Amino acid sequence: MTIRDSAKAFLHSLPPSLQGPARWAGDWLRYPPGSSERRKIDWVRRVYTPYGRQQRVSIMLDIARFATINRPIEGYYFEFGSHEANTMRMAWDAFHHLYGWHFVAFDSFEGLPDISAIDRQAIWGKGRLKTAEESFLTICHRHGIARDRLTTVKGFYDDTLTPELKRSFQPKKAAVVYVDCDLYKSTVPVLDFIKDFLQPGTIIVFDDWNCFYGDPERGERRAWAEFLSANPELRFEPFVSTGMQMSFIHLGPSIEEEGAGA
Repeated sequence: MTIRDSAKAFLHSLPPSLQGPARWAGDWLRYPPGSSERRKIDWVRRVYTPYGRQQRVSIMLDIARFATINRPIEGYYFEFGSHEANTMRMAWDAFHHLYGWHFVAFDSFEGLPDISAIDRQAIWGKGRLKTAEESFLTICHRHGIARDRLTTVKGFYDDTLTPELKRSFQPKKAAVVYVDCDLYKSTVPVLDFIKDFLQPGTIIVFDDWNCFYGDPERGERRAWAEFLSANPELRFEPFVSTGMQMSFIHLGPSIEEEGAGA
C-alpha cells in the first residue's frame, strides 16, 4: 500500500464528523497559505464540492418522490462506480425506507482501468478514483448503512458482469441504476448487464453525462445511444437532469403491446 493509500485509509477510518477537518489539516500541511494551489483547493471545498453534492442529493430526492408516488417500486439500487462511497451514502439516506431496497456497489476498487483512445481526457488516468473495498465498507457502515442490505461486487466490469453474476441477482429487478462509470469503455458492459433488470419505473441515472464536453460520440452518451439503437423495443422517458447528470425512466410495454398480449 502506498503512503497515499495509507493516508486515505486513515481518513476513511475516521468518523464522518472528523473527515472534513482532517482534509483541511492535510491541505494546510501540504500547501502554503496564499498559494494558487491553496486558493484552488479552498474554492473546491467551499463552493464546487458542496454544489456537486447538492445536485446528486436533489436527484436522489426526486427519485424517492417518484418511487413513493408510483409505489410500489421494489428491487435493487445498483451503483456502478462507488469512489469514496459519496453517492452510496446519499442513496441510502434517500431510499433506505423504501420497500426494503437492497444496495449493490459494483466497482473495481482499484480505480479506473486502462484508458482507451476513445476515453482520453486529461482528468482520467489508470488507477485514479480509487477507494479500496475495505475502506468503502468502513465508510458505509459508519454512515449507518445496514450490513445485510449492502453488497459489493469487486472487479472491472468486463470481468465481473457475467451471466453467472446476473443469475445470482435474479429474479429481482432494479429500482434505480446509478451509472458513474465516467468512460465509454466501462459503460457499455454495464448497460448490457442491467437490461434484464429493468422494470416499469426503473430510473437510470448517468452521473457523467456532460463529460467530454458533452460530445454525443463519447463517454456515457455514446454508450447510451448505442444501447437504445440495439434495443428498440425498450422505451424510456427523460427524467430529471442537472449540469452534469441525466436520468431516464424505463416505461415498460406500451398500451398497445399490453393489449396485444392480453
